[in-house]
Amino acid sequence: MMVAISSLVVLSALTTSLAAPPDLVAREVEKRGPFNFALGPDHPLSRRFNESLARRSNTNYNQDYTTGGEVSFSPGTNEFSVTWNTQDDFVVGVGWNPGSSLPITHSGSFSVESGLGSLSVYGWTTNPLVEYYVMECNIGISTGGTEKGSVSSDGATYTIWENQRVNEPSIEGTSTFNQYISIRDSCTTSGTVTVENHFQAWASLGMDLGTMNFQVIAVESWDGSGTAQQAVSNSPVTTSTGGTTRTSSTTPTGPTSTSPSGPGQTEWGQCGGIGWTGPTTCQSPYTCQELNAYYSQCL
Repeated sequence: MMVAISSLVVLSALTTSLAAPPDLVAREVEKRGPFNFALGPDHPLSRRFNESLARRSNTNYNQDYTTGGEVSFSPGTNEFSVTWNTQDDFVVGVGWNPGSSLPITHSGSFSVESGLGSLSVYGWTTNPLVEYYVMECNIGISTGGTEKGSVSSDGATYTIWENQRVNEPSIEGTSTFNQYISIRDSCTTSGTVTVENHFQAWASLGMDLGTMNFQVIAVESWDGSGTAQQAVSNSPVTTSTGGTTRTSSTTPTGPTSTSPSGPGQTEWGQCGGIGWTGPTTCQSPYTCQELNAYYSQCL
C-alpha cells in the first residue's frame, strides 16, 4: 500500500512539473552563456552582485591629509574641489576604502598656477605596505627612485618608477615603504584610468601590491598654488545583456606574471578571470565568485 501511495505522489509531482507554464519554466532555468552559465537578473547571486556594484558606484572615503598652508578642500559624494596656496604637503581627494582594480573615471579641472602639483589615482596597500600613484597630470614633481619601465594604457604611455621612503609618514605611522608610480606622458584632467593595467605592469616588474586600503582621485602639492574640481566614478560597464564586465582598452608592455600576488582580496575586489594575476582567494567571510570568464569578484 505504501509503495502504491509513493508511486502516486511521484507521478503527481512529475505531472505538476510538466504542466508548469512554459514562461514560468523559462524564468526559473538559468541560460547557458558563451563562457559559463549566465545567471538570470532575478537570481539571488545576481541581485547581490548588482547591489554590491550600486554600493561601489558611490565614493565612500575622503582623503584629507594637510600639513599646513592654505588648503580649502570640499569633498562630496563622487566629487570634490580644492584650492591651495602652500609650501606644506597636502594630499586630498575622494574615492573608496578598500580600493580595487576596477577602472576609475574622472572629469573636471586641474590648474597649477604656481609651483608644482599632481592629479592622480592614489592609494595604499598593506602587507606589503605600498604607496602608489597613477599620475594623470604631473606638474613639476620629480619622483626620485629608479625608472623601471613603461606601460601603454588608455591612449598614453606611462613611465614606471619605484622609490623607497625611509622613516616617512604612512597609513601605519612612521615607516619604511616603497612607492610605485606611473606617470602619464601627456597631462589630462578627464578620462578613464584602467587601473588593472598598471597593477599588472608593476607586478611584471616585481613590484607587488598587498591588501587594498583606500584608493582615491587625489590632488597633491607641497609648493605652490592652484585649483581643481573633479567628478569621480568607479562602476564597471553594464552590457546590453544586463551583465557586467570590466573595461580594459590596452594591456601592459613587457612580460606579465601568471602567479597570484599578495594575500586574500577584500570585499568587491577582483579575485580571478582570464589575464588576472592578482589574489585568487578572499578574506573571510567573502568567497571568490565567477561572474564571467574575465571577471570573478569577492562577494
